[in-house]
Amino acid sequence: MPSTTLGTMPDDDKVKVGVAPIPGPDGGESTFVGGDSVGISATSKNADAAWDFIAWTMSDQAQTEIVAKNKDVVARTDLASNKYSAADPRVVLINGMVAKGKTPFAMNFGPTYNDPNGPWLQVARGAVFGNDVGGALRTGAEKLTAALKQE
Repeated sequence: MPSTTLGTMPDDDKVKVGVAPIPGPDGGESTFVGGDSVGISATSKNADAAWDFIAWTMSDQAQTEIVAKNKDVVARTDLASNKYSAADPRVVLINGMVAKGKTPFAMNFGPTYNDPNGPWLQVARGAVFGNDVGGALRTGAEKLTAALKQE
């Protein structure tokens, strides 16, 4: 699950939610980063207000007192260590991993993962609804790799 849901997850004697980095194929570790963006239309009648909103969302106050306070991952690595994240080792780990994360360019990402006819949906269905999770993932890894390598 994404780290942005951590603040909504229970953490008590009945349910323990942990976090872990994604191990690298040749060692090391990372996490998912990127994916969200915001823009202001060139024809916007409220461009100044939109810029004000963007500036506020990235401000120390909003990132710390709203985002971090709710156990979400801050968008600014310079605010990764703050009074709220320090209270939860899971958030400390996530924030530290964001600094290591990279978003590689993959030309065929959309057709591979987002296209409903692409291989990802078959892999997910096979792993969730099939009788052989390991087999579905192994076969799926081959199909995903082949799809990503297409020119």
